[in-house]
Amino acid sequence: MNGSLYRLIPLVEKHGNVGGTLIMLQPGSMPDGLPFEIRKVLYMTDIAEGDVRGGHAHYETEEVLVCLRGACTVDLDDGLGRRESVRLDRRDRGLLLFPHVWRVLRDFASGTDLLAVAGSRYDEADYVRDRRRFEEAARQWAGDLGGSSQPDRSGRAK
Repeated sequence: MNGSLYRLIPLVEKHGNVGGTLIMLQPGSMPDGLPFEIRKVLYMTDIAEGDVRGGHAHYETEEVLVCLRGACTVDLDDGLGRRESVRLDRRDRGLLLFPHVWRVLRDFASGTDLLAVAGSRYDEADYVRDRRRFEEAARQWAGDLGGSSQPDRSGRAK
């Protein structure tokens, strides 16, 4: 695969006449819809500046990270030598993480709050937490990042 290890999703931001801002996440067609039904929501808060989170990949689960407050860096790699880093610092865009991509979250700004929305319920068997095992699986996946990273039969990304 020659594309990126991730996709940024613009989130619909609405400014109402009653004050405040509403940001919507919902399944639907790209570019602003999530490519999966929401099955799990995680809210990460009280993250210390030196903390490191993630350090895993998935067999099936696709997820979107949204930085609600603060900022962090997400390091991604496919286990075959391709690496990318993304700085999350805006609440109006989500980072779509494909299943077969190793992710490490680091460099948290003080007061960072993250939201993770996933297309699967929690299942420990879906996690690849051992780096060596991930690299073995990556060779079998041969660059297939899983989930909506693959084009459908029309040639469009799902």
